[in-house]
Amino acid sequence: MRVTNCLYLGFVLCNAPSAMAELETTVVVKGDKFIYEGDISGDANETLLSLYKNNEQIKTLEIKSYGGEINLGMDLGEFVYKNNLTVEVNEYCFSSCANYVFPSGKRKLISNRAVIGFHGGASSTEFDDSEFEKELASVSIEQREATLNEMAEYMKNSVKREDAFYSMIEVDQRITTLGQSDDFSQFEEDYDGWYYSISALHKLGVDNVFLIDPPVEYKPIRSDLMLFEIDADKF
Repeated sequence: MRVTNCLYLGFVLCNAPSAMAELETTVVVKGDKFIYEGDISGDANETLLSLYKNNEQIKTLEIKSYGGEINLGMDLGEFVYKNNLTVEVNEYCFSSCANYVFPSGKRKLISNRAVIGFHGGASSTEFDDSEFEKELASVSIEQREATLNEMAEYMKNSVKREDAFYSMIEVDQRITTLGQSDDFSQFEEDYDGWYYSISALHKLGVDNVFLIDPPVEYKPIRSDLMLFEIDADKF
């Protein structure tokens, strides 16, 4: 695919293309929902936790996000799962938001135009590391070796954690990588990722998905972000 995961200095596995990054993240209480908009971040997660402590009667998290660092995504997913929150997506939930937050909801509410988009996870075997290599080219051999060792440890721990995460929420871990398999190689050059039909989500273990105002009317998140659909009969 044109966009895969990108590794770069700072040990972030960036599940969303950098051009898609949202400049500011806000987390607020609005009526009977927590509203989380923007990149998944440590500060935003802490804000949600603080708000929840004073509003434990609220059980719905409405989210609009292009994603963020995978461990922060799993942090948010674990919080959602352990507190039995409903996840509502009215516009988009991409990358680590789709990987870890959406499937963690006790119930998943999606509008008929919502896009839950995937393009890889910690267990992916394909990475676009061109930016990472550019960064490494500017440092000493010693720094390069140290960075590579730390990155290897980061990835090892992230893969282990992701495996445990999906076991906990009882969802098929292939949800993050299925679109990168040989079965969908025809989409490799022209598409940035994929989304699943509701029946495919059910097949992967993502249950209690409810569509608001059916039928689905797929609309791209952005004109320059191409996603293909995976249906239940394709795997």
